[in-house]
Amino acid sequence: MTDLTAGAGAQTPGICIYGSSNGDASIFVLAQVYPDTSTADSVSPEQMAAVLNGQMGVGNANAVQGIGDKAFEYTATSSTGGGIAIFVFKANVVLMIAVSPSTNSSKVETLAKAAVGRF
Repeated sequence: MTDLTAGAGAQTPGICIYGSSNGDASIFVLAQVYPDTSTADSVSPEQMAAVLNGQMGVGNANAVQGIGDKAFEYTATSSTGGGIAIFVFKANVVLMIAVSPSTNSSKVETLAKAAVGRF
């Protein structure tokens, strides 16, 4: 995987995009820091999934235990194949990781746990 945002010039804080050299695989990471936990809690995973639905076709929400304060996982479909998106809420941070293609939720959950462990 290569950091696709590194050579893009101006970068957006909180967003990382990684891709394989042949373009067959990608990982999109978004971390949003809010002023406090109550503001972060007001963000609903359904709202975030609705935003991604146009791009990735997310659906089939499942609550995931043991990652952050709460976490929700969605299957995703796109022109490049199926994938998994996970939204993790930890204190005043909301993290989203989308991996495509992937059908292995345990690997995506391990990635999310590692990311949250660095907060």
